[in-house]
Amino acid sequence: MTGSTVATAGAGEVLFVTDTVWERRGTEIMSIAPGIGIVRLEARSPVSTDDVARITLAYFSNDAWPDRTGDFLGVCLAAERLRWVQSFSAGSDHPVFTRFAERGIRVDFGVGTSAASIAQTAMMYLLALVRDLPEFTAAQQAHLWEPRHTRDLGDLTIGVLGLGSIGAEVARLATAFGARVIGVRRSPSGDEPCETWPAERRDELLGLVDAVVLCTPLTEQTRRSIGADEFAAMRPGTLFVNVGRGECVDEDALVAALASGHLGGAGLDVFVTEPLPADSPLWDMPRVIITPHASGITDRTARSAEDLFLRNLEQTLTEAVASPDIRP
Repeated sequence: MTGSTVATAGAGEVLFVTDTVWERRGTEIMSIAPGIGIVRLEARSPVSTDDVARITLAYFSNDAWPDRTGDFLGVCLAAERLRWVQSFSAGSDHPVFTRFAERGIRVDFGVGTSAASIAQTAMMYLLALVRDLPEFTAAQQAHLWEPRHTRDLGDLTIGVLGLGSIGAEVARLATAFGARVIGVRRSPSGDEPCETWPAERRDELLGLVDAVVLCTPLTEQTRRSIGADEFAAMRPGTLFVNVGRGECVDEDALVAALASGHLGGAGLDVFVTEPLPADSPLWDMPRVIITPHASGITDRTARSAEDLFLRNLEQTLTEAVASPDIRP
């Protein structure tokens, strides 16, 4: 890593970004804030103590995750003048965000910026499992010509647990394929993109659908909210997809439901322990598709998150000019 001061902000604002973000969006940053100071996280040497002390604003971008997350957030935690962080992630369950809140640091999250990409991953799982792609892939590797009778996604009833930006996009895409979609959320508003039931009917839904897509964030209410009882409530052969948080699922119960054949397959992007341990039985289970928490790692997500960061940076600096007392 190298800390590099690119410009000096007369008003004392100094932005901390990765070298990647600076290369892609530096011109736009300077257009928004011509006098802002820049400290960059680079590849080879640490950010200097003097630069850390100057940082007031930071953008935690998706190119920093996961390999440089510790380096980037470590600098943020050490920056005593830091007052605002924009995170690319929609999730706020990481303990570091609690530490920022305790220090009075404002954090804006990237809600909705990865929804399209994550929803497409959920659809990839569903299409692959419904059309028996794991079996076709195994036959291809064995050089076997084995036609199979499969199903169409449009013949399924799909339950979506959690209708935030990701769940709503899953519902929209599944509906476009002709599937019947029923969503579950705590308090239906009436403007959801599909038939929506209140949380009290969740278990009823589990016993009705052909596939369950979990899109809930991690909270104390959702932690391990899908376990042995919930899997037992699902019909034999139900498909299970998790693009929410791994800790929302009792992973041992998931393994048991898959091993017994009660579940018809799973598409999993998130896990209780990440990286998924090499000895996890999930790796070798048939009809289980694993991706390494990568459903939102796309060029489109990066662009959307950076666009949101630029809008929020401008708003943050505008607020500081309007209310000088909130400046560091």
